[in-house]
Amino acid sequence: MLVLAIYNLKGNEALLARELAAVLNRTVYEAGSRVRAPGGGPSVIARFPEPRAARDAAALLRARGFDTLLLGEDEIEDDQRRFVVRGFELLGEELTVESQGARRTVRYQDVELLLRGTRIVQHEARAGPPTRKLSLVRAALSGGLIVTKAVHPPRQPPVEEREGFLHLYARGAPPLAWREDKLLYRSLGKALLPSRHANFAQVVAELRRRCPGAAYDERLTTRAGQAQLLGPTLSTDLHLDVAISVLAAALRKPAG
Repeated sequence: MLVLAIYNLKGNEALLARELAAVLNRTVYEAGSRVRAPGGGPSVIARFPEPRAARDAAALLRARGFDTLLLGEDEIEDDQRRFVVRGFELLGEELTVESQGARRTVRYQDVELLLRGTRIVQHEARAGPPTRKLSLVRAALSGGLIVTKAVHPPRQPPVEEREGFLHLYARGAPPLAWREDKLLYRSLGKALLPSRHANFAQVVAELRRRCPGAAYDERLTTRAGQAQLLGPTLSTDLHLDVAISVLAAALRKPAG
């Protein structure tokens, strides 16, 4: 699968929508939602099973003035391509991170992007066991042989689990994935707070302070922001890594 996105969207939205609709053979209404992306994009507009069709579509879009981003499966991030941080230490000029015995050092001045988001997973709530309740109607109809009926508890709404994350992108290093529930916060020392959520927010704020030259983006902290980026063809539950990869690539890539 190849994912095609547009970014650096500027100018008249109605005109952009008409140009996009002409390339994708969609209605102007359908194309309109893809050009109204926050911050000028990126916005995923299509996915292709075959490289040639993807390259042709990208070329047509560039000819009409769009900046395009085309990512193949080997360019979509996953945990095999990331350094998932467990331990960390924020030093004067650099940070050190550890994971499963591996250790890396990154200078703050080499950090290009801090990408904050939330992984949101929904689980169906487990229904309680049915109970028995007296039923006079059943008793009358069965001549007293059946006097109760099964009563099932009401269906519960899905349970939602949320975990904050921060992906740090630095020159010459794989993405460093900081996850709220996976980090060991002991290096905070006396600054350690009672909750993981508070400690994670503190770490994010401190990294932002120490990396003033890095871009910062948090549009992936909400399901609405994730859905806006991915569009109608990719679900936020299954394709969050696509959203992360597209956004990171667009924010680190110059226009053209």
